[in-house]
Amino acid sequence: MGITKSSARADTLCMNTVAVGVFSLTLLTGAVIVGAVAIGLAAPLYALVYLAVAALLVGTVIAVFCTKCPLRGEKCLHVLPGRLAALLPARQGKYTAVEIAVVVVALLLILAIPQYWLLSQVPLFALFWVLAGTGVFLINRRVCPVCGNRCCPLRPKE
Repeated sequence: MGITKSSARADTLCMNTVAVGVFSLTLLTGAVIVGAVAIGLAAPLYALVYLAVAALLVGTVIAVFCTKCPLRGEKCLHVLPGRLAALLPARQGKYTAVEIAVVVVALLLILAIPQYWLLSQVPLFALFWVLAGTGVFLINRRVCPVCGNRCCPLRPKE
C-alpha cells in the first residue's frame, strides 16, 4: 500500500501545522519571559513569582481546556500541552461557560500582570506585544482552522 498524493499532502499540512503550533507557543513563551525580564529589572523576586503564577495558570488551562480535547496526547498541534494533558484524566463534552471563563481569565492574567512594569520600558513592551500578538495570530489563522477539536469555541464554524 503506497502513499497517495492526497495523504502525503495531508501529512505535510499536518507537519506544517504542528511546526506553526509549536512556534506560536514558543512566541507566547517568549512574551512571558520578556514580561518576567521587565518585572525582574525592578523587582527580581516579583519576576520569579510571575513565572510561577504563569506556570500555574498554564497548568490550569491545560487541566480545564486541553483535557477535553480529542487531540490530546500525540495528536496535539501544539505538542507539549497535549502531551501534558494526556497525563491527566480525560474529560468529555462541550466546554461550559465556566470552563471558557476560567481559561480566558487565566490567559488574560498571564498577559496583564507584567503590563505595569512593561509600560515603563517601551522596547520590552513592544517586544512583549509583538511576540504575544504574533503567537495568537498564528494560532488563530493557521492552527485553529485545521484543528480537529470540534467543541473548541475558537475553531471556525463549518
